[in-house]
Amino acid sequence: MESLPGSNRRTKFIFALIILVGAFLFSPDVRAHATGITLRLLVWDGYVSPITRERFSAAIKSKYNIDLNFEITNASDPDDFFDTLRMGEADIISPAHNLAKDSRYNLTTNGLTLPIDLSAVPNYHKLLPHLHKQSWAMEKGKVYGVPVAHGIYGLAYNTELIKTEPTSWEILWDPRYRGRYTVHHDYYELNIYISALALGYDKDQIFHYDRIKGPALEQKIDQLAANAGVFWKGFDRPEHYREMALATTWRISFPQNNDSFKKWRIAVPKEGTTWWIDTIMISRTLENRPLALKIAHEFINYLLTPEVQLLSISRTLGTCPVTVSALDTYMKTLLPPGDAPKFARLFKGLIPWETLATRDRNAFKLLWNEALAKTEKGK
Repeated sequence: MESLPGSNRRTKFIFALIILVGAFLFSPDVRAHATGITLRLLVWDGYVSPITRERFSAAIKSKYNIDLNFEITNASDPDDFFDTLRMGEADIISPAHNLAKDSRYNLTTNGLTLPIDLSAVPNYHKLLPHLHKQSWAMEKGKVYGVPVAHGIYGLAYNTELIKTEPTSWEILWDPRYRGRYTVHHDYYELNIYISALALGYDKDQIFHYDRIKGPALEQKIDQLAANAGVFWKGFDRPEHYREMALATTWRISFPQNNDSFKKWRIAVPKEGTTWWIDTIMISRTLENRPLALKIAHEFINYLLTPEVQLLSISRTLGTCPVTVSALDTYMKTLLPPGDAPKFARLFKGLIPWETLATRDRNAFKLLWNEALAKTEKGK
């Protein structure tokens, strides 16, 4: 029997509607409503504290009636971010600013990250002026990275063993402190920078191998590795400082509620101090998950509130807030008495990390690895 006129069209329409409804019902965001939404974070240790997770999840529950869960992995190496993004195993990452346009990753152009909708992150406009829309965060007029914390690869000293604040990186090569300082094991370029600064090179030269290469630099790096008492990895912790007189550190101040740090202070080398800026970026895994993407933006905005900037990040880790109001409060209430002028001097000598050319990076890595290979402690 022949089909009635239009029945075939109706059948096709119904079939197409079934497909659309099915796609909607089985999309990640809709499926999540039954069990909650999960955001997978790959971030540096300490950036998302338990209280931060709890308070933000409670706010999302109140606003959307959704259970928000976090799966948090702590990064240990800069390569972690790219590798995890490429595998689609993270929704939010926190790389340092110099990685976004590193030729090894190209995080703003390789399709692995999404531009940030600044209208959904109103606290972005409260950032310190020097952090607004920097070239490392931008691509075709869009922002891909939002600063969440910044600080130093700084010089710290034990006030019980060194009574006068050091004024130069050169102190790490003072024979009196052989075996009595600690430096980072893995960030080879940072140890090249401080070696070059100690040799008297200008801040604009230290990121370029051809401008600083030579026997003097090689000898300096060999000595830095050979004379280190211990090496530390990841984030510097109290155990790295035991029995040490000097240390390199991510911190801009030391938590005063931690007895392990009470005798430690930050020095301000005359040559300047290099700075990192850790940013939040959103993975392409949220591209087709509108609700999860919306919540990710709200989470970034929450990380820029004074509550998180001061209590969950700066007070605990000793890193520097990135918003104007939080920084003002930080200087008035969280710095040790009398340290505000020192803090201002650190800012004056600020040397932001640059994105390295491939040749420079490879040369710096080779120099440090060769220096480590000469010492049993560095293996």
